[in-house]
Amino acid sequence: MRKILLLSSLIGVIFGYEGCGIDKKEALNNLSKTIYVNIENQFKKDEKVEKGIFNYFSSSVENSSIQTSALTLKNVKFSSKGGEVCAYISKGEVYNIAKQSLKEIENFSVLDLSDEFEKKLKEGNVIISKIEFVKAILRLSSYQLKKLNTLEKQLKDLSIKGEVVFNVNIPTADIRISGKDKLFSPSKPILLNEGEYSYTITAPNFTQATGVFDVIAGQKREIKVELNSILDIQKWEEKVDFYQNSKEIDLSYGYATSNNKKWDNKKRIELKSFNNLGIYKIGWGISAGTEDKWTAQQMSEFEFLVIGRVQFSELFNTKFSIGKLPVIPYIGVEGGFDLYNPFYKKGINTTSNDIYSILRGSIGTTILIHRQFGFNINFSRGFMNKKQNILSAGIVLAF
Repeated sequence: MRKILLLSSLIGVIFGYEGCGIDKKEALNNLSKTIYVNIENQFKKDEKVEKGIFNYFSSSVENSSIQTSALTLKNVKFSSKGGEVCAYISKGEVYNIAKQSLKEIENFSVLDLSDEFEKKLKEGNVIISKIEFVKAILRLSSYQLKKLNTLEKQLKDLSIKGEVVFNVNIPTADIRISGKDKLFSPSKPILLNEGEYSYTITAPNFTQATGVFDVIAGQKREIKVELNSILDIQKWEEKVDFYQNSKEIDLSYGYATSNNKKWDNKKRIELKSFNNLGIYKIGWGISAGTEDKWTAQQMSEFEFLVIGRVQFSELFNTKFSIGKLPVIPYIGVEGGFDLYNPFYKKGINTTSNDIYSILRGSIGTTILIHRQFGFNINFSRGFMNKKQNILSAGIVLAF
C-alpha cells in the first residue's frame, strides 16, 4: 500500500491524483490522502530538495497515513489496476474544488461555529483542513492570504481550549476567573486554555464562593456552586448566639428500657434546666417514671440529676442546619440518684436500699425554631445501678 500511495503521489505531481484500494471506499480514502500529501509538498519544498523526491514522498505518505479529507470530491473516475479499484481526479477538478472551498471560507467567522463545544471543535478542524487545502492549491492575493491565516490562527487557538460552565443557584451572580479581566455569567460557556484556575463567585446579599478547577484541552466540564443567603446566615447566627448564652428549660417525654428485670420498661417525664455558657451547658433535672398510670401510687421512680453537656453549633466552619433551622448537636453526662420506692407512697418506708445511684452518658440535638423556642431529641445510656436505655423528645424554652 505504501508503494501504491508513493506512485499515486508522483502521478499527482504530473497529471492528477490517484488512490487505490480493495473497494471504492478505500480508493477514495487513499485518493484524499494523496491530495493531502501534495498539500504537504507545497509547504516543504526546501525539504524535498535536500532529501530527494523519492525519500520525501515516502516520508510524507507515512506521516499522512491517518489524515482524512474535509473535501467533497467531484468527477472522480474509477478503474481497475492489479486487482484493486483506483480512484482518479484531475488537477483541474481539484483546482475547481479549491476555488469552491475558498468561496465557502472566505467570509467565514469563528462566530459561525456551533454553540455546542464538541461540535464547535469538529467544525473548526474541518475549516482548518479547507484553509490548508486552499492555500496549497490556489495562488492567493496578499489580502486573501492574510485573511485566511488570521482565521486559521483563531481556529487553532480554539482547538487548544477547554470549556467550563458554572451552574450557580443565583443566575445574576458574577464570576471572576484568575488571569481574566472580564466578568462571566452562570450557565454560559467559558472557553479557557488548558491549565489550573481559581474562581470567585459573588452576588448581592449572598456569601462569596471560591474554588479551583482544571481545564483540559478539547474537554467540557460543569461546576455546580450554591451561594448561601447572608440574611439566612445572620438569622442563623442570631438564633444560635442567643441560645448559647441563655438560660434554658427542657420539658420532655420519653421511654426507658432495660435488660435488667429489676428495671421495668417505663414511660418518663423529664424536666431539666440549664445555664448555657457558649459550647458548654450545666444544669440539673428531675424525672419521673411509671409502667402504667401517672398517679403517685403507680410511679415507681423519681430521679434527681446534675447534668453537664458540650454542644456544637458548627464544626470546622461548617454550620449545622435543617433548611434554615439551626441544629445544635451535643454530648453529655448526667449523674444523681433515684428513689426506687418513693417516700410519697403510702405504707412504704423508704430506706437507703431504695436509693440508687445514676450515671449516664447522653447524645442528642436541639433544633431551634426561634431563638427562644425549639425541639430536643436525646438518647441516654446508664452505666451504674440503673443500666437503662432512654429515648426522649420534647420542647426547649430559652430566655
